[in-house]
Amino acid sequence: MFINELPEECLLIIFGLINELDDLVNCYKVCCKWSHLIVERTRKVKYLIEHEGDWPDRKPFPSYPLNHVYYQTEEPIDGTCLDTLFPNLMVADFCTKFCKKVGYEDIVAWVKKIKSLKGIIGSFYKGDKSIFQYCDQLEMVATRFEWYIEPCLKKNGAGIKQLEIGGCSLDTFMEDAEYFPNLERLFIFHSEDWPAGYYTNGAILSRLKIVGLSLNTYSDYIYHGFKFINSCPNLQSAHIRLYSNHIFVDESMKHESLQDLVLQFYSDDFCWNQLKELLKKYPNLKHLALREFISLENETVLQLVNILPNLVLFDARGCIKVTQEAASYVQDYNRLHGRLIKFYFDGNYREIHSDWPQLSTKWEIISQGFDFMKHCFLKDFYDLPTFLIPSED
Repeated sequence: MFINELPEECLLIIFGLINELDDLVNCYKVCCKWSHLIVERTRKVKYLIEHEGDWPDRKPFPSYPLNHVYYQTEEPIDGTCLDTLFPNLMVADFCTKFCKKVGYEDIVAWVKKIKSLKGIIGSFYKGDKSIFQYCDQLEMVATRFEWYIEPCLKKNGAGIKQLEIGGCSLDTFMEDAEYFPNLERLFIFHSEDWPAGYYTNGAILSRLKIVGLSLNTYSDYIYHGFKFINSCPNLQSAHIRLYSNHIFVDESMKHESLQDLVLQFYSDDFCWNQLKELLKKYPNLKHLALREFISLENETVLQLVNILPNLVLFDARGCIKVTQEAASYVQDYNRLHGRLIKFYFDGNYREIHSDWPQLSTKWEIISQGFDFMKHCFLKDFYDLPTFLIPSED
């Protein structure tokens, strides 16, 4: 039997296993029958993303769900059929590679027709024309490797709820923060070799719930990122990569809303006393991770437990001076004070997966559910998802 003699139901099952963009476009062009069935399959697609290749130290080739389609080459394809194939697309990854696969005019024509498009990853231009000027209903934007925010994004900034900007420092973002009053998640990574600047007297982001900050700076430079958190009164979760040995702490201000905090340390000589004063600012902290904190010792673990009255999860992975002795301290403390703190270090870290099975370590660009603990807490900073899509349940 030839494949084309299979019942349509069988062909649909086969096409449902195809997630690669080039393969789907090629199948679409085979014949009228296949065109009809491929459209039936691709109308379910909501996310078009770049697959960045296999990184042996981080992720295997993923098994993409039915609503994802990926691309991984720069091989040109016919872009004129994209609006027919993907009428219900919600997020599109328009990286440099995709812009070599599909012409600018075809992408613009497609974007203009997609009423469901809510998120774009990447940015590209033709002359001074940006793709964002054709998208005025966006809620999620990730502009990687841009040191500034485009005027057309600021114009429609009130609708944006999730924003990722790379190469932009805090002081640069401060100048434009007022254009994004409804932000719920912000992700900034500043990889340059100069100081990342201050967020001083910037707009109050009262709706911001989740923040991720990686602000590269000199190790002896004072880190001012926590001053930005003071401008986010309802912030619940933060994932921060620290490069500096010293931080600025305003001890006069408490932050009552922060519940989840992940600190990844890049410096080998971080000031312990400053960290203690910082954590006192967050009395309602429930989940704390201090990763690669070389200076953390067993005795200081107990001090931290004492100053955080609502702590229930303490993750000290990569803290090489922390041993079973610290875990015993926490167990004794729990018995004496009626607490239920779960403590993890390199010696028992595998237990976290059985104790907290809902917390994911799966690498993915898009995660389902606006849930920091589930999708971000156990992950390294550069493995965090680009967008958290609210659950469709």
